[in-house]
Amino acid sequence: MAKVLKSFITKMLKSLLTEWLEDFLILIGVVIVLYNTYQHFGNVIGNYVLGAIFLLFGFAFAKW
Repeated sequence: MAKVLKSFITKMLKSLLTEWLEDFLILIGVVIVLYNTYQHFGNVIGNYVLGAIFLLFGFAFAKW
C-alpha cells in the first residue's frame, strides 16, 4: 500500500510541475501584462517586468 501511495504522489507531483505549473505561470504573466495595459501610467513598468518574469518562467518550465 505504501508503494502504491508513493507512486501515486510522485506521479501527481510530476504532473503538477510539468503540466500545470507552466500554464499557471504563463496565465499569471499574461494577466499582469493585460491588467497593466489598461491602467494609468505610474508604476506600470515594474508590473510589466513582473509579468515578463512570470512569462519567462512559464515558458522555461514548458520547454524544460
